[in-house]
Amino acid sequence: MTKFRFYVRKMPHNFEKILCKMRFTLLMVFICGFSAMASSQKVALQVQNATLKVALNQLKNQAGVRMLFDADKADKVACADCRLENVELREALDRLLEGTSWGYQEIDGVYVVRELPPMAQAVRVSGKVVDEDGQPLPGVSVVLKGTTTGVVTDVDGNFTLMLPDPEGAVLVFSFVGMKTQEIVYAGQQTLNIVMKQEISELEDVVVTGYQTIVREKVTGSTSTVTSRQLEERYTPNLLDNLEGRVAGLVTYGDKTLIRGSSSMYAETEPLLVVDGLPIEGSIEDLNPYDIESVTVLKDAAAAAIYGARASNGVIVVTTKKATKEGVTEIQFSGNLTIYEKKNMDYHDNFYMSPAEQVDVESAYYDYYFFRNRDVADPVGSFEQELTNGYSAISPLQYAYYRYAKHEIDEAELESIKTDLRKNNFAKEFGENALRRQYLQQYNLALRTRTDRFNSSLVLNYKRDNNGIVNSYDNAVNISYRMSYDVKKWLTASFNFNGILAKAKESASAYATDPFNMPAYYRLLNEDGSYNYYAAPGFNQYDTLDDENPALKPMDFNHLEELGYDSRITDRRNMRYQGELLFKIIDGLSVNTSFVYETERQNISNYSEADSYVMRFLRNVYTIQQGTAPNYTYEYMIPEQGGKLTTEDMRGEYWTWRGQLNFNRTFGKHSVDFLGGFEFRETKYKGTKGILLGYDDQLQSQSTTSVSFPDLYNYSYTSFWAVGYPARQWGYSDYIEPYLGLVPEELHHYASGYMNLTYTYDNRYNLFGSFRKDYADLFGANAKFRGKPLWSVGASWNLSNEYFLNEVKWLNSLKLRLSYGKTGNIYQGATSYMTASTGNINYYTQQPVATVDSPANPNLKWEKTATTNVGVDFSLLDHRLRGSFDYYYKKGTDIFSQRSLDVSKGFTSMNMNMADMKNNGVEITLSADWFRAANEGDFAWTTSWTAAYNKNEITYMEVQATRAYELVNSGFQIGYPTSALFSYRYAGLDQVGAIGTQDGLGQPLYWLPDGTTTGIDVSVASIASLVYSGQTDPKGNIAMDNTLRYKGFSLNFMMVYYGGHKMRVRQYAPMWGMGFGPLDDYYVDSWTPENTDTDVPGIGEWAYVRGFDGTYEDTDIFVQPADFIKIRNITLGYDVPKSFLQQIGMDNLRVTFQIDDLPALWKKNKVGVDPETLGIRNQMTYIVGLNFNF
Repeated sequence: MTKFRFYVRKMPHNFEKILCKMRFTLLMVFICGFSAMASSQKVALQVQNATLKVALNQLKNQAGVRMLFDADKADKVACADCRLENVELREALDRLLEGTSWGYQEIDGVYVVRELPPMAQAVRVSGKVVDEDGQPLPGVSVVLKGTTTGVVTDVDGNFTLMLPDPEGAVLVFSFVGMKTQEIVYAGQQTLNIVMKQEISELEDVVVTGYQTIVREKVTGSTSTVTSRQLEERYTPNLLDNLEGRVAGLVTYGDKTLIRGSSSMYAETEPLLVVDGLPIEGSIEDLNPYDIESVTVLKDAAAAAIYGARASNGVIVVTTKKATKEGVTEIQFSGNLTIYEKKNMDYHDNFYMSPAEQVDVESAYYDYYFFRNRDVADPVGSFEQELTNGYSAISPLQYAYYRYAKHEIDEAELESIKTDLRKNNFAKEFGENALRRQYLQQYNLALRTRTDRFNSSLVLNYKRDNNGIVNSYDNAVNISYRMSYDVKKWLTASFNFNGILAKAKESASAYATDPFNMPAYYRLLNEDGSYNYYAAPGFNQYDTLDDENPALKPMDFNHLEELGYDSRITDRRNMRYQGELLFKIIDGLSVNTSFVYETERQNISNYSEADSYVMRFLRNVYTIQQGTAPNYTYEYMIPEQGGKLTTEDMRGEYWTWRGQLNFNRTFGKHSVDFLGGFEFRETKYKGTKGILLGYDDQLQSQSTTSVSFPDLYNYSYTSFWAVGYPARQWGYSDYIEPYLGLVPEELHHYASGYMNLTYTYDNRYNLFGSFRKDYADLFGANAKFRGKPLWSVGASWNLSNEYFLNEVKWLNSLKLRLSYGKTGNIYQGATSYMTASTGNINYYTQQPVATVDSPANPNLKWEKTATTNVGVDFSLLDHRLRGSFDYYYKKGTDIFSQRSLDVSKGFTSMNMNMADMKNNGVEITLSADWFRAANEGDFAWTTSWTAAYNKNEITYMEVQATRAYELVNSGFQIGYPTSALFSYRYAGLDQVGAIGTQDGLGQPLYWLPDGTTTGIDVSVASIASLVYSGQTDPKGNIAMDNTLRYKGFSLNFMMVYYGGHKMRVRQYAPMWGMGFGPLDDYYVDSWTPENTDTDVPGIGEWAYVRGFDGTYEDTDIFVQPADFIKIRNITLGYDVPKSFLQQIGMDNLRVTFQIDDLPALWKKNKVGVDPETLGIRNQMTYIVGLNFNF
């Protein structure tokens, strides 16, 4: 036989595979053609008194085909007489075997004829399929294994199937997103099947962004939150929903920390990764309805693959994809949030009531005008304030002035006071300026899936009226994701996300705050018209504008101003993400991915012509010339029109990654490897501008007529006779910030990385990762240009050991140990001298550049070395599961302040001059108290998370030496980064220790030598201070409960934060009455008759020489910030499937939720909310509707 050999050394790599395919194809064509030809062969058959053996041999010889049969058995079977002429082989076999117990089958052209087994009696089996919560699962495939016989469950999860041969029958239950189950039929008439979610879906895998790995192989510390958990309660943004679900993640105040603070000046927020790639956008911009899972990477073994951005932890978000094949899923969710009416009560906001304020101020003005021992001519002194125009004067103060001048009598004075007591400014503001706040959020998702294509389109709309007139905050979030298997070896993916947001609010800081006016003011007159008064800083009794017709009145009204001065913010954030995945061979693939983001924010502040700001600027820049009465006036800014300022900020960011992936199992050995390169660029720039004389309707302006250098040089205006600092309060506040350029920031980064996990026999795991990062911030010193970061880890799956196989109550047990180094970048530092452009020079009219920082050639990355020891466990048929972790984080080369020789042009700069540490424990625990065996049964699950963190600065080159440096957010060795230091309060002076009688009732402070003083101690040594605690919580505990019964569900979460302190309710010493509402503690201020108090004397008993401000930072105002709150309560109902089937729906759920309930317990004794440091947040009531079909 001739043999052919193919030599392909010099041929293309895949040529041999092509030849093999060609040979196989030709062979199949030949076989199929031969088979078809043989089966269509015409035969003749004559059988009379013959056996089956004889007849089959006749057919075989005539047709020329291969035919297999048992000759001995066939020779014992008699055939019925028949005569056939010119028929096909198949017809001849059918006629020949008719009436016998024999049959035939063609297999690849060979005809197999054999005796058929006896027919089994068919059995009908029925049952129901539900999920782990007892909810019916429609569309589950139920197939008799080894056959195509099967059915699909109906809308209630029911099925009925005939088993032709029940003996040894195996039923296969499969459903997308669920684990496939095989059930051996053992004579049951009814089967109740509970399907569990698939491994790749939830907590049995860890998504790191670079890879998806089975949790059994993980050696690091991670926490995963699934979409099922997120959907238990509604939050407007994702971050709020993570609270209490991830041990070690603290979302407290305006901070988001994972395992404590890792830096003093650099970024402390965790890195955000979406669908595999880091993004620059905010986690609050992610669509909360479109999240499949969130994985938090907490230690070095988990997060070190992200290198120099991983010291603060990593939050990895995976978005949803279509799950049902062959259908289009339509999912809708809508939530309406109704806010509790804002509490405008003065007492609840820690202020005096209007009547109380009238009484306290009256006592002071009685003293000031009639018993003043410090001011020789109180009426004359007051008149100076009255005529200068820019000292705020209240109606009560003015009434006492008139009474002192005998312009009104005592009865008129009392009448005025009686009327003022009846007023309530905050209440009027709440009734007229505030409105019930509503937040609406709607989400529509269209998803489809085929065997090669997966597509998802999601539209989200959010509308918020902000609870105040002339204000709104609206946003549209659009996402589209698709993946397509172009070939078996190539998958292409594309993601798009766009956010279009527009918000409007008042640009007036005065108009939005009702607590900047005395409580006894009026917002509206009796007839409903605006009541005009002066804003803080001016008085309504000045007559300069009446005497000077060129000036505008400075009248003010909060409600009117809300419509005059507005700020509109437009945001447009776009993210484009693509990936190509090349599957080379089984277990080996290459992927390249790219993300490009753009952020644009345009802020427009429009002050109309009649707005307070424009009237103020016109007055400031109106120059009176000549002599009386023939004055002339020069207007330095346009007489007509308003002011439009704009800020247009743009960011562009991109990341490219190329990666090799290898995942193979060789017997008991398993290897997961990845390696690649990553390049990133960030660019930020912007522009600012100002238009004067602007008319929004006409779109006209007259800015070209304005000389900005002249505005700058005009230091004092003739607005008032004594002169007014025009540059300081006019130009600097309202004009200068919008001139000049915005410096452009451009940074480049490059990285190489690799990651390896080795597993032996599903019991022992070894892990290692390495990454080297480069950034343009570094580079003056070659040895600091690239930073190698690495981690190693090991884990032991004890539950897979043979000696534990018989421990039935132990489902899983794993020990973990890891160590590694991650990094952090301080964007405010660079190895080179840097300068930025500033405003236009008012003399040269040329741009000005300012040197921001001197060169630092030894600039390095911040480094964090983390050791983690952990254990994961699951017991009692997974009814009790959890994890425990202990970690130790040591930070080195942390940025801190270092003093410089002033000859260098700088007094200090941030350098790598500090070290710190964090250590703590984390516990996660879940318990299924009751599980639903059938649909509608009672189920109850409780989850706990607990964490404790201790943070400490271990080294600093430069420390504070003066008390005021440490009190004002200073850092100190041996204390946490959020340390709170206080002056030591020694009580109020009862004997005049300050040196004169004026010291009576004023605060005293302890000195290091044990003596007291009433003078300024802020410049004293730090020995004058006491450590009061830290402001970041040391520990937090959360408990989440979910109960289900017959379609109803109840979920509630409680949180505890503790171990931290706060400085609140500081009693500010006050000489005069100021302007605005009075804090309620002044009712208890010191007097000779009220000495048992800590509130310093005010008014008559105030210290006339002024105050140093140290009293407000004493330890008397430090309170424990521990609290327990119920974050939310959610009641839900799932409409029965039997009803939904009639209207064509798969699921319909309605919910009612309450958020931000009052604290169950607060440790502080002054009644403040520790999270707001004042009055608590408003409760919200949320109604939700979710359905899909």
